[in-house]
Amino acid sequence: MVAMQAVLFQMELIYMNNRWIFFCFFLFILSASHSQNTIISFLNKSYSNDTLYVLKEKDFITKIKDTLAWAKVNNNGEWNVRLNIDQTQMLYIPLYKNEIVVCVEPNKSYKIKVPLKQTMTIEDSLNAYFEPFTFYATILNMDSTCTHESISRLEYSLDTLFQKYFKVIHFKIKRRTVDSLLNKLSLQYAYATSNYFKQYLFYKTILMKYLSYERDQNYIIKYYFNDKPVLLNNVAYTELFNQLFNDYLSYYATTHWGENVSDAILKLRSPVALRKAIRRNPAFTNDTLVDLVILKGLHDAYYSNDLPNKVRFSNLGIKTILDSMVLISKTKPLKQIAENIRLKIQNDEIVYAFEEFPFADLDGNEMYLRNFKGKYLYVMIADFRSYDFFTILKQEKASLSRFSDKLKVVNIILYPQKEKLKQMIKTNDLIGEYLFCKNDKMFKKYFKLKALPQFMIWDANGKIINNNAPLPDERIIPYLMQIMKD
Repeated sequence: MVAMQAVLFQMELIYMNNRWIFFCFFLFILSASHSQNTIISFLNKSYSNDTLYVLKEKDFITKIKDTLAWAKVNNNGEWNVRLNIDQTQMLYIPLYKNEIVVCVEPNKSYKIKVPLKQTMTIEDSLNAYFEPFTFYATILNMDSTCTHESISRLEYSLDTLFQKYFKVIHFKIKRRTVDSLLNKLSLQYAYATSNYFKQYLFYKTILMKYLSYERDQNYIIKYYFNDKPVLLNNVAYTELFNQLFNDYLSYYATTHWGENVSDAILKLRSPVALRKAIRRNPAFTNDTLVDLVILKGLHDAYYSNDLPNKVRFSNLGIKTILDSMVLISKTKPLKQIAENIRLKIQNDEIVYAFEEFPFADLDGNEMYLRNFKGKYLYVMIADFRSYDFFTILKQEKASLSRFSDKLKVVNIILYPQKEKLKQMIKTNDLIGEYLFCKNDKMFKKYFKLKALPQFMIWDANGKIINNNAPLPDERIIPYLMQIMKD
């Protein structure tokens, strides 16, 4: 009897285990059936053995790009990357001096044409305002009906219209002219049937109307946003949204309906009060849209607080409301946008102290600027590749040597060729200490260095006197004499 019970028990265990295995297998099949596989590939030998990345914007408000995927180009110039996506979206592929845009859809394969590799020149690297040339990729294995090609052709058509009517589109062009042009445009792209493109075309059309004759902001809000779905992933929707709601809280706070906005942020620090203030405008009845407007408004308010002739808001109030919006925004995507904005602000507020930053000297020893306390410091941050780099080092010697008893010259060199630099120092008897960063790119990012060279002066106690000091030529001599006299 006992033996029989044992056998039955073992059989029950086997049955339960099999059920569990079957259940897990079912979940695997279900998840696999819902996984989305999109492939982007190209053939171009100029990129052989390079690692290339696919980027995607976290959201259209912060505009921070994240790496979605990456792959290495093989010896034959073949590049193939697989993406797991569940909806149509714009992706960006940086290609050194260029950047291509691809609008991809789930479960499709895109063979794209890319330009020959163009690496950035030294001038490009030193240019604080350099931007890659961005354009839509050509899809080799699809025709004009695919969403990407439809968008690419539409953008070309719109660019042509803007160029032709640029001088009159904002003020003089007649409404019937705009409507006639847009009707022709809609007929021209009637063949494109994807929902994403239809929405894209619709909001591009509304943008044209808004820029030409339909200037009533509340009319656009009421009829083209309030009663429509919130399309966070459609670039035409977000482009019009950003145009319409640029620094909206600052503007809205000056209107009769928005008179409570400042109190909601400064005094109450309440998202509920801010929602109520926005909804006083009868154009707003969509709660999700209201939250999106608040998020865009808080972001812009924080980053434009220093601009003249605008309503300013408490940064503490902005951040407090953002903290709440992370928890109470109407949808999960909006909560993520709130978190993205909060993290962006937190990262931009991190202060890195120069005197605490680790450098290395020519011999590889770890050094800090605090090591030089006791004398005034003249600090230059320069790029070794710059054409005037050597000239400035010679100017330092000519102008600053006379202050050697009170002043220490420190040169922080980015992207150095150390052996060549050592030879320059020895041959020309150059002055100063020479320090190097472990990661030059991150150093520039930490200290928000836009243009080089940059010059700074510290006093003998390690406090910055001037973080935008003059060049080390003869004009700096009386300035330094005055500082050291005081």
